[in-house]
Amino acid sequence: MQEPLKVALTDEDSEKLKREVFAVMSEAVQQVRDNAIQAPEWLRGKKSVARYLSVSTETVTGMVKLGLPEHHTSASPNIAFFKKSEVDAFILNDGFINQ
Repeated sequence: MQEPLKVALTDEDSEKLKREVFAVMSEAVQQVRDNAIQAPEWLRGKKSVARYLSVSTETVTGMVKLGLPEHHTSASPNIAFFKKSEVDAFILNDGFINQ
C-alpha cells in the first residue's frame, strides 16, 4: 500500500497558500453572485423550463401534472411562470415539493 503524499510547507508558504485559496474562492463566489443577478429567478413558459432543464416541453407538462407549481397573473392568465427554485426543488426532491 502506498503512503499518502505529504507536503511540508514553511509557515510563510502555508500563509501564502491560504491567501491564494481564499482569493480563488472569493472570485468564484463573486462569479456566482454576478450570474445570479443576470439570471432571473422566474422562467416564462414551459419552453423556458424545458431549455433550463434540457428536456422536452412534454416532460415539463408531465412535471406540472405531478405537482410542479406554475404561476399565472391576471394580466396574462394564459402564460405560465415558473420559479427556478421551485423547479430545482422539484427535481432534487424526486418530484415532491416541500411546502
